[in-house]
Amino acid sequence: MPCTPVRRIGVALALALAMPAPVAAVEPSASEPSASEPLVEDPAAEDPALEDPAAEDPAAALSALVDAAIAANPGLAARRAMARQLSARAAVAGAWPDPAVGLEYSNVPVDSLGLADHPMAGLQVRIQQPLRPPAWSRQQRSVLEERAGAADAAVDEAALVLASQVEVTFWRLARARLLRRVTEAHLRRTEELLDAVRARYEVGAVGQSHLLRLRVLRDRLQDDIEDFDRAERELTAALSQALAADRAATFATPDAVDTRPPPAEADWLAIAEEHRPEIARLAAERRAADAAVSLARTDALPDPTVWAGYRLRTVQTDTDPGRDLVSVGISVPIPTGSGRRARGAVRGWQAAASGVDARREALVDDIVADMDAILARWRRAAAKATTYEQQLIPAAETTLAVTLADFTVGRADFSSLFDAEIALLDLERGRIDAVTTTWLQRAEALATLGIHPEDARP
Repeated sequence: MPCTPVRRIGVALALALAMPAPVAAVEPSASEPSASEPLVEDPAAEDPALEDPAAEDPAAALSALVDAAIAANPGLAARRAMARQLSARAAVAGAWPDPAVGLEYSNVPVDSLGLADHPMAGLQVRIQQPLRPPAWSRQQRSVLEERAGAADAAVDEAALVLASQVEVTFWRLARARLLRRVTEAHLRRTEELLDAVRARYEVGAVGQSHLLRLRVLRDRLQDDIEDFDRAERELTAALSQALAADRAATFATPDAVDTRPPPAEADWLAIAEEHRPEIARLAAERRAADAAVSLARTDALPDPTVWAGYRLRTVQTDTDPGRDLVSVGISVPIPTGSGRRARGAVRGWQAAASGVDARREALVDDIVADMDAILARWRRAAAKATTYEQQLIPAAETTLAVTLADFTVGRADFSSLFDAEIALLDLERGRIDAVTTTWLQRAEALATLGIHPEDARP
């Protein structure tokens, strides 16, 4: 496999610095490299992180990782349990209060307490039942069913947020690893240059400043690698937490990533209204508030209580054969305080409904603004990655190659060569950042719309 131009430049640069210093007036000979001649190849120095092969779409593997996180995350499990609790309560909502049965030892003399000592004494069995208005049961069920629906939508929203966080963390981990690979490649080249410059410095061919600048660059690259290692540990720990995985778990990321093209324009608000669970949750809360208003108005009506009793008599006289007695009755509460409480409840639930409407309006504004910002960052990152890949990085490689050729014959100074190397490092890092940013914006669009943009129906 041929090595990349960057690798060839690094090897040629080390060879050039190891050569004796040329005389400025001498023209390059046929044995000296020129800008038009091919550079020395070193297949062993090839770094796949700097290549740009047609990488496989990592979306499928990432989708499996997200599914595993949603299935294993304990926080989501707790939310699901709470949603099931509300669903169970909704299943039995609207049931009337239980009837009450009473046994009464009634109308006995206070001095004897005997049933046979007074003709009106007896045992009375009484049953009573509070009544509810016909719409009460339906309204009670409606309130709890809508609240259970809102809880289910909240679980879906939490799962969506988790999926987006997993994708964002995954791509940040991939970016840290790719940046580490690029930095390691430049560190190897810098160490080769440092050895070559040190040899020329010992014979007085170059100044000490050249040696010191390379040492600073080497130390800076080593420090950057330590930062990338720290970022990898942090991001791996975050993925392990999301998946409830062992701390020793590892997660594979692609060695090369292609730019994710931004989606075409669409009615993002309509897509979000169809797929975003938070919008469904607010709609369920609005319906629950409306049902609670109706229920509060129904509760303002007095609830009558009916009863029936049967008295078993035990005394018979000449004028009273002692027949058993039956009684029926109804009672209605006087709404002196319940009416005020009901009116307060109605006003409270109406205010809650207005609050839900305001939150939905704010969410809609956030969705529109967030998608505008996401698409702006996505398109800029995609354009930047294309510019870097097709124009800037090839131009920087050519600049480094030409500067190398000029330096070997005394037409370029060490500072120009050093600056060309730094410029190429910055551009390679910028390309990785731009490419991974396109995938990060895709993950943020998932959290905003409730679905990946490319999966939404046109």
